[in-house]
Amino acid sequence: MANRTVDGGCSINDLIDDERAWASHGGFVAHVTHIARDLVGTDVITTAEAATLTEAAAHSDVGKTTSYVSLFDGTTESYANWGYVGGRGFALRDDGSMVTTNSPTGGGLGMLWYRAAQFGDFSLRLQFRDERGGDANARSNSGIFVRFPGVDPAANPQCKTSDPAWVAVNCGHEIQINDSPEMGSNDPRKTGSVYGFADLNLAQARSTDKGVWNDLEIRVVGQHYTVIRNGVVINEFDNVPGLPFPGRPTDPGTSGRQYAQGYVGLQNHDGGSVIAFRNIRVRDLG
Repeated sequence: MANRTVDGGCSINDLIDDERAWASHGGFVAHVTHIARDLVGTDVITTAEAATLTEAAAHSDVGKTTSYVSLFDGTTESYANWGYVGGRGFALRDDGSMVTTNSPTGGGLGMLWYRAAQFGDFSLRLQFRDERGGDANARSNSGIFVRFPGVDPAANPQCKTSDPAWVAVNCGHEIQINDSPEMGSNDPRKTGSVYGFADLNLAQARSTDKGVWNDLEIRVVGQHYTVIRNGVVINEFDNVPGLPFPGRPTDPGTSGRQYAQGYVGLQNHDGGSVIAFRNIRVRDLG
C-alpha cells in the first residue's frame, strides 16, 4: 500500500517505525494496530488497508531482531569512533551535527569512515542537509560509501588505487547526495543514485531545497540495495556480478564489489560543497 503523508508531515512508515527498540513482537503488533485504527479514523487509509498493516506486522520479525544502534549522536565520544582519510575533512559542531570542511589539507577527496565495525546486512539511517551558500542553483555534492573493505590500499590491491580515500570509491558503492539542477556541468547522478550503476535524475531523487534536513535510509540485504529518502523508496539495485563501471573501463565493475560486509563512510567531494550530517545509526538485518 502507498506510504501516504499524514498530519505533521510524517509518513505512515514514520509512524509505524518510530525508531523504537521493541522488547517484544506482541508490543510492536499492538503498536501497529493502534496506528492503523487511528489512520482509519482520520480517513488516511481504509479498513481493509488497516487489516493489511496489522497482518504484515503479525508476520514480521520486529521485536525479534536488534534495534538501531547509534554510530554518531553528536557527542565527541561518538565522533571519536570515526577515522579520517584524504584531503578535505569534517568538523564536529555544537548543535550535534558534523559538517564537511576544506581543512586540514585543502584539495582532494576526503572521507570520514566508521572504523569501529563492519556491517553485513544492515539498515543505515541518517539525516543530511545541504548548506552551500550562493544562489539556488549552487548545490552540494557528497555521498555515503557502503560495503568497502577498508582504507589501506596495500591491503586491497584489487581496488587499484594508492589513495586511502579511493579504496571506498573503487571497491564499495557510493549512495550519492546531489540535488543540483540538471544543467551545465552538474553531475547528472542525483541523490539516491547507486553511483554509476543505478543512477537517478532530479525528479526521481525527490530533491529538496537547501537548508532542509533530509532523512536517508540505505538498506543492504545480500546484494540488494534499497535507498529511501524521507520515507519514500527512490532506488533499488541488485549488485549482480559482471556489470562494468560506465565511462571508467579500468575501474572495478560490480564483480569487484561483491563484499558480504564492509565499512561505511561519508564523502567530502569538493571545496564548494557544504553538507551536514547528524543522527547516524544502523540496524543489523542479518
